[in-house]
Amino acid sequence: MKKDFKISDYLHSLCKEMYRIIGANISKYGITPQQGRIIRFLALNQENPVYQKDVEAFLNIRKSSVSSAIKNLEKSGLITRSHNPEDGRYKRINLTAAGLSIYEETRKNSQLVETKLRTNLEDAEIEFLEKTFQKLKKNLETRRKKC
Repeated sequence: MKKDFKISDYLHSLCKEMYRIIGANISKYGITPQQGRIIRFLALNQENPVYQKDVEAFLNIRKSSVSSAIKNLEKSGLITRSHNPEDGRYKRINLTAAGLSIYEETRKNSQLVETKLRTNLEDAEIEFLEKTFQKLKKNLETRRKKC
């Protein structure tokens, strides 16, 4: 095993490269990659009520970051917020037709990135990566709880 191999460095580099590619495509719609992920989450969950706390959990980021992104998406006309009739403290987040249109356009680029990532990988390697990433995430979640 290589002792100088740092998992965190490789993951950081990979994420930066993916965000560079996706960001270049998504910026023409006037949104950030993070806002694009929110739009994707809303598009994939249109059948269910989605609230800010759901977006926070999905993106694994702070409440203030999600709040700012949601305000900007609403200002841009890509989402709307409506009060929950059962609990007025919560606002349901809905994707507008314009938001759905951006999702459809950017989804094609995201699929190309995913295809590129999987190039030259066997199914067994992809399975191994999935299991490994799950373990890494669990390791960090466990560590965070102890800190």
